[in-house]
Amino acid sequence: MNLFPYKPRRNQEKIVRVIEDALRDGKHLILEAPAGSGKTICSLAAALSFAKENGMGIVYLTRTNSQQKQAIKELKEMNVEGIRAVSIQGRANMCLLMEEIPSLQEKYAGNEEVARLCRARKKKSMEALRGEKVENRCPFFENFILTRDDLKFDRVVAAEELMEYGRKYRICAYEVNKMLARKADIIIAPYIYIFDEFLRESFISNFGYALENSILIVDEAHNLPDFCRELLSFSLSLNTVKGALKEVEDYGINDSQLLHLMEALERILERMKNDIQFSETSDALLPENKLTEEMKREGVDVAKLKDMGERMVTYGDIIADIKESRNMIPRSFVRSVGNFLLRWIEMNEKWVKIVEKNEDSIKIEGYCLDASLASSIINSFYASIHMSGTLQPMDEYRDSMGIDASMATFPSPFPEKNRKIIYVNGVSTRYYMDDAMVEKIVRGLEKIFSTIERNTLVLFPSYSVLGRFLEKINVKRGLYMEERGERQESIMGKLSEFKEKGGIFLSVMGGRLAEGIDFPSEELEMVIIVGIPYPPPSAKQGALQAYYDAKYGDGWKYVMEASAIRKMMQAIGRLIRSENDRGVAIIFDERAKRFRKYMKMEQAGNAEEAAEMARRFFSRSG
Repeated sequence: MNLFPYKPRRNQEKIVRVIEDALRDGKHLILEAPAGSGKTICSLAAALSFAKENGMGIVYLTRTNSQQKQAIKELKEMNVEGIRAVSIQGRANMCLLMEEIPSLQEKYAGNEEVARLCRARKKKSMEALRGEKVENRCPFFENFILTRDDLKFDRVVAAEELMEYGRKYRICAYEVNKMLARKADIIIAPYIYIFDEFLRESFISNFGYALENSILIVDEAHNLPDFCRELLSFSLSLNTVKGALKEVEDYGINDSQLLHLMEALERILERMKNDIQFSETSDALLPENKLTEEMKREGVDVAKLKDMGERMVTYGDIIADIKESRNMIPRSFVRSVGNFLLRWIEMNEKWVKIVEKNEDSIKIEGYCLDASLASSIINSFYASIHMSGTLQPMDEYRDSMGIDASMATFPSPFPEKNRKIIYVNGVSTRYYMDDAMVEKIVRGLEKIFSTIERNTLVLFPSYSVLGRFLEKINVKRGLYMEERGERQESIMGKLSEFKEKGGIFLSVMGGRLAEGIDFPSEELEMVIIVGIPYPPPSAKQGALQAYYDAKYGDGWKYVMEASAIRKMMQAIGRLIRSENDRGVAIIFDERAKRFRKYMKMEQAGNAEEAAEMARRFFSRSG
């Protein structure tokens, strides 16, 4: 605790001791502590003390940039002599050249494409610095090369500070970021820098400590299993195939075999729109050999798919080079099709073949079922700390990550009397709600709205369920709603007005308001959860559940229950962020009683009783 910059709150010394014990033993630790527990400062203080004594580095992983800022803030408060720390972000976020040239501002530019652009511009800039006349250089990189020996920064630096510095002096912030990372004892980075094989190689080369001599800290770790699965999944859309066909025409690729293959893929995907029976979530399992059988039907020589995929990648590299020379992001649809085919033919039982459609396109996907294929790198670290306010059931997280870990759970540091969780009996959103159940829940919501005039966030399982209620709810106070696909700026505008004027905000579980937004004091005093947020029935969820059934014998717990409880706890966690906050959570679904082992809750016989329980709570607490 000698590095702790604040007066310790309840449980913080215990949290630090648990982390210290795990580090001393070189173990992995899964730690659950509610919002407001100070997990960031506890983990950094314990890890930094141990790392200093043992000559180790620290890698602190976050899901969002705001979490990076919190870690940097705590390190600046600690102000440990001789310790250097920096937060890093990807090239696409930090590239000032892309920010300056409109033709490079492509929304869906990937890591490899931006890295390719960067390598090409740096090479040309080095030629220019040697006196050669070249175009498409990077003045930001050139200024970095000319001034790097004279650059001076604080010992703890945020990536945002480097961006401001880079804009002011026209110096490449990404290269400065890399330079500081090589000297750093602590690096704060997005998940992808460790779990993506391509970026990890670059990360390791720019960090002064070997992984086995480093401590890994994972913030908001409940996001990591899904992140790892998505990272190893890959897909091919009809729009990508059409883009590839256009590239063949635009760049004069004279290869009839590849042209035939891509035209066949276009027809196959178009047929799948009508031939396949999709679930409510618009996806379906693709029979094991469906794609290759369809290709044979189209006259494609499937025995040569690997050769054709490799040729596509080669053509795509040429197209990318041409685009880069024209001041464009070096992206190639032909290369994307080739890479997809090469991965598709190498799939094993740890992936499942899925087809999904939306309004204007359709895609086939190799969806990864096993998160541990990406997370196994955790075992290369000396030790790791996985922390979140919502990690229950913790054994599911441990098994999904493929680690042997100890587990620790801590209660909220704030008074228990400040929060009440109620579930309403006699209502449920299970299966298909009939009109009578919708009407019953609507009347119950209106009763609570009229009884408790507090800022209220109402969360539904999905936008389609929200829509069924929206047309029936009669609200006399200000009503706000997060819409499907709504832009961040629009949502934040509504949120500011909601916080200032008060009212009722309708959103969905797992949406932007249900996680990651702080509502201090009276900005939010009641959360209503309509239904249990089990993942909707889909081909992916079914395949995932079957996979964990076979692997651990309890697919329901690993896939459905774990997701639901974490979403509910994240939403309820919006209420209490400090010792002065207070609030009520009401769950409109009698199935919530299944989760009493994870959180303390009381039963209300109906909505009227729930409203009265909430009224008494607020009257007692002022």
